[in-house]
Amino acid sequence: MRIDVRYPVSQFAQLHEGQTTMRPQTAPRMTAWHLFSSLLPSTSPRVCRPSRLRTRPRRCARWFVAPLLPGLLVVAGPALLAGDEPPTAVPGKAPKDFRELYLFRFEFDNDAFLGNDNAFTDGTSFQLHSPLDDVWGPGYAKWIGRVPGLGDDGRGGRVVRWAWGLSQGIITPDDVSIPEPQPDDAPWAGILGVSTSWSAYDNRRMAALQVFVGCMGPCSGAESVQKWVHEDLGFGEPPQGWDNQLVNRALGNVNYEYRYKLFADAADQYFTPRHFAHDLSAGGQVGLGNVETFVRGQLEYRFGWGLPMGFAKTPDPPGYGIMSDPIYVDPVAPLPSEARAWRTYFTLMGRLTYVTYSAPAEGGETVNGGDQPAIRPYPDRNHVLVGVHLSRVPVAVHVTYSRYFQNDQTNGESSGDWVNLSFEYRF
Repeated sequence: MRIDVRYPVSQFAQLHEGQTTMRPQTAPRMTAWHLFSSLLPSTSPRVCRPSRLRTRPRRCARWFVAPLLPGLLVVAGPALLAGDEPPTAVPGKAPKDFRELYLFRFEFDNDAFLGNDNAFTDGTSFQLHSPLDDVWGPGYAKWIGRVPGLGDDGRGGRVVRWAWGLSQGIITPDDVSIPEPQPDDAPWAGILGVSTSWSAYDNRRMAALQVFVGCMGPCSGAESVQKWVHEDLGFGEPPQGWDNQLVNRALGNVNYEYRYKLFADAADQYFTPRHFAHDLSAGGQVGLGNVETFVRGQLEYRFGWGLPMGFAKTPDPPGYGIMSDPIYVDPVAPLPSEARAWRTYFTLMGRLTYVTYSAPAEGGETVNGGDQPAIRPYPDRNHVLVGVHLSRVPVAVHVTYSRYFQNDQTNGESSGDWVNLSFEYRF
């Protein structure tokens, strides 16, 4: 048999197996990701060089794509998704049920996207989330399953999850080039810790519990990380005030939250990229420990094309919230037909928080023997989160802007606002 070399390799096998017809080749299909990625700039961010003058640190040029994403996706979302279809299954091999996959998440919080470098200036988190299980295992069922709201309802109904995370947070004053103490601004502090969380939820209600254990002070490694980024990589003014950081302190916190949907769209509106869906929920969270002791109320509104069932992901700093991946699919029902198509959706969340203790705000002894005054009133009590989410199993990207109000706690210029970038992969 004579084979025309112009045919693709995949068609050689078809001829070899005795097929007499050949499928015509088609031009590559433009996917949502190709269109979306074409909106991003191809240039890298400018590197800030340290100033030789003892003046206020100059602001460096930042990559402002993240704040622009909501506007870009509101305009382009339906167009990006109009022609998307779920990926074609490999013959003889069914795609794996994503409910059975683990999820790895990398989170990066930074105020540099807003042109700042102060207060909560950086946060990094590595997380592992369990598959969507139908019921707790025997070990968890005996204790986690007995926590109010964390039962699994038996077969069908709510799904149950666990997660582990390693995280670090960095807090600095507004002007990091000043070596002297700055008692009227945010303290120099770092927090490092590990967290484990458990959650149970469906498309109507959600409960979650988290335990955080870590430390604040030089043990966090915050000084080394910031100096590496600012000095070795050249991103920002070299920090000069880490001798004023708060001393080592062991930390621990237990957080619990509950959310309930006030309104949910029809079930057939979810997961379908060509359908617009939305829902509204209310909830509360409490925290007890020496990271932060607080009571919080919140409202969340989700909307978009291909909106998944479940609740909004909240990228809280380490120890101050709960790690979760609250995407819901009925554990005993067939997968949504377009669960693996591109989805673009958005979240709006408003929070009111009453704080009675917050480790960095308490001040205290510094490593050079000084004393950092306490901050009153407590900072960052009330804030709004605006999120943009782009996902297609097994990957997802989340961008969340956190805007704080009532930042009147210092006479300095520090702002608690920051942007979170989260990258997820299911495996």
